[in-house]
Amino acid sequence: MKIRICLFLLSIFCVLTLSGCHAALGAGDTQKDLQRLQQAEIYSADGNLLCTITDEDTLKQFNQIHWADLSSGTQAAGMGTEDESLSVQRTIILYKTPAALLHDESLEKYLELTVYEKSNIIKEQIAPENVKAIPVPEELLTFYVTVSDEEKELLLSLAEV
Repeated sequence: MKIRICLFLLSIFCVLTLSGCHAALGAGDTQKDLQRLQQAEIYSADGNLLCTITDEDTLKQFNQIHWADLSSGTQAAGMGTEDESLSVQRTIILYKTPAALLHDESLEKYLELTVYEKSNIIKEQIAPENVKAIPVPEELLTFYVTVSDEEKELLLSLAEV
């Protein structure tokens, strides 16, 4: 009986010790924070490449803007035909590394954001190749989000980095 109690206490001690090591290793892991985001390309309204961002700190800042702030906006209803009347100010294309363990170091298109002039509407279009299981129409992968002026300015400031 004493052996069972000792083994039980030893196993609890090992679990607590090893879980503490895992928590310390995961703290501040930039690659994990980026969620495989590797590159952002920013294009002007006429389609010219303005800049390519590969700096981890800038990508991390952008990733925090996108997933925390933009998703808090509300979806603009009925935007499918309305976006032709808006003029494009910037297009931001995000690339990530594939999830497969064995990949050829090529990046895959992840998301395309379109920022419109004189509007707080952002068009988010998920790349169809990201949905691997079934073919999904492009219309189901397009979302319109309204953002605040500050969020829009943060997105536009990325081209100046």
